[in-house]
Amino acid sequence: MAIATLLLLVLSSIDSPVSAQNRVAADPAIPETRAGTAIPNVATLSLRDEQGESTLRSNTVTLLVAERLDVALERRDTAPILVVPGGTAVPLTLANRGNGREAFSLSSALSDASAKVRLIAIDRDGDGRFDAAIDTILSDARTPLLEPGEVLPLLVLVDPAAANVTAVSLTVVARASTGDGLTGTMFATRGDGGADAVTGKTNAIAEVVVPVGTGADAAPSLLKSQSVRAPDGSSTPVAGAVVTYRLEARFPGPAPQVRVDDPIPQGTAYVPGSLTLDAVRLSDGADDDAGSADANAVAVTLGDIAGATIRTIQFQVIIQ
Repeated sequence: MAIATLLLLVLSSIDSPVSAQNRVAADPAIPETRAGTAIPNVATLSLRDEQGESTLRSNTVTLLVAERLDVALERRDTAPILVVPGGTAVPLTLANRGNGREAFSLSSALSDASAKVRLIAIDRDGDGRFDAAIDTILSDARTPLLEPGEVLPLLVLVDPAAANVTAVSLTVVARASTGDGLTGTMFATRGDGGADAVTGKTNAIAEVVVPVGTGADAAPSLLKSQSVRAPDGSSTPVAGAVVTYRLEARFPGPAPQVRVDDPIPQGTAYVPGSLTLDAVRLSDGADDDAGSADANAVAVTLGDIAGATIRTIQFQVIIQ
């Protein structure tokens, strides 16, 4: 009986709080136990006396796995952005690197007041541009709960707030909603399932600094994107699917005699009447408007660009 009592005392000591540092995964290559998981443990004692062999079980001790709070925030590009009238979308990706479900609070700021952040949204279709009909605005700058390892594409939409944008940087910060702080900072019972939460290696905070071009250090650019709509409503690029091409021409300042040309890709056919400039339809013929299109190519004359602006061209083809 003395041995059994000693065993119970040893196991009872295991039920004491585990240090915060020990709850942080030591090796990220090892699959991590989900936060809030209960790990029970029971020991057995066996003995043999004159009556034969007998066993007894200890009491059960249970460990509730703590939630590790970690986050990553990244930008896909490193080039300076150009803040233009109509807004400039800055694509970012936020990843929940912790082992529990967690929401993240976002904040953003420009280096001066010549530009401002209009909104932060979830980039639902991942195309890197804001579409109010598709993307979800985070009204309180807080993400929904993300599963461990889940990655969320985001857009930060920046507007000019002065005639000349002089800001040189945009800073975006993501913090775990449960809390942040130096590695090992504890938030008792605030983790999944009532477990403790503790900050991991990232301190549960991540920051991205985006350089802002002022025009002098930024050059015109042309960004092309595509979307597919198949006859069955899917996005599978099969015969008969309609491909919508979008060309976004960005100008940091004045530019003379601008023209955009785009050949119709091999294996596709131009959809007559689908050419638009800044959402205004253009005729296909070489006439008085800015555009023309035929079986071989589309062309749009933008002429002289007076200042910082973005012009958007769109047309469709059918996969044959």
